[in-house]
Amino acid sequence: METTKLTLRPTKTVADLAHQMAEEDNISITQLFSAFILTRRKLQTQRERIPIGPLTRSVTGILNVPEDWDYKKEMEESIEEKHGKRHENLP
Repeated sequence: METTKLTLRPTKTVADLAHQMAEEDNISITQLFSAFILTRRKLQTQRERIPIGPLTRSVTGILNVPEDWDYKKEMEESIEEKHGKRHENLP
């Protein structure tokens, strides 16, 4: 495979971390960087392939909720309403 030179200028913290990670995995910084780039591209490609149906696409973004909306609390209240409040001594 043909290679080319690429100069990066990370912060000292990032450079130290890269050296540490490469050493832990017994690979070079070049291999570490290449694996990162290829993995990132693969993940992006996979996300792009997930089909979004027309109904989901049509309703995306139409619901506005307040910034402080607590969906966990809403779910809990909905479940309690449907199934009744859990007994206090149960886990």
